[in-house]
Amino acid sequence: MLNTPPPVELRDLALRLAVAAGQELLARQPGLSIDAAGVQTKTSSSDPVSDADRASEKLITDGLTTARPGDGLLGEEGTSRASATGLTWVIDPLDGTVNYLYGRLDWCVSIAAEDEAGALVGVVHQPRTGSTWSAIRGEGAARDNVALGPLRGVALQAALVSTGFSYLPERRAEQAEHLRRVLPAVRDVRRGGSAALDLCSVADGTADAYYEHVIQPWDIAAGSLIAREAGAQVIGGTALPHGVLAAAPSLAAALVELLVPSTPRRSV
Repeated sequence: MLNTPPPVELRDLALRLAVAAGQELLARQPGLSIDAAGVQTKTSSSDPVSDADRASEKLITDGLTTARPGDGLLGEEGTSRASATGLTWVIDPLDGTVNYLYGRLDWCVSIAAEDEAGALVGVVHQPRTGSTWSAIRGEGAARDNVALGPLRGVALQAALVSTGFSYLPERRAEQAEHLRRVLPAVRDVRRGGSAALDLCSVADGTADAYYEHVIQPWDIAAGSLIAREAGAQVIGGTALPHGVLAAAPSLAAALVELLVPSTPRRSV
């Protein structure tokens, strides 16, 4: 890989930009609503994108371009640039846009840097609470500079499980079938509305597991690394086509059997 600084410098760059983007989003939030001017839709009529999403992505990508001009970029709101260094930044400038527009707490900024081996660093910042989760591959994860892990062991029937749903009606029908199998088998299910925060909840123990069918790379790039570095097994690929699951290893195995019976597991 060309011109790659120590991972801690990449982590700190992501942290600075995530906090700055969070401040931009907070400044824009008062007076916004789901029906405000500047709010459009993407994949369906229930999938909004706002001027705030785009402003946050521009702030982050401008900062990355200044600091790391040869790196690749992949952002939810359309940013795409090939890498000349072997490093690509994967950005969700506002994960949880519906929550943001409704004035709820569960939205965040997610930034990861990936190399040929996958996510190298990841940062998730929740502006409304000020909490920040971060990880460096092979060096562990932290919430607000407090180390995370190991995860507690929990039986399937005692597990608090987070999930999320697509904005496409036909996908929601598939997800309802998954939920039908999971809900009777676990303690309870939560739907927060931000995949990045759901993955961080597994890392910090405020949930025991997270799964979602149909997910995008920018939704999970940083959060998956944070969960894994806290001790979670993160499963996807052929085991969960188009989806992701994060939990302590024994719980992950039990959940895979519910979601995709008799399918071999593959970590991502």
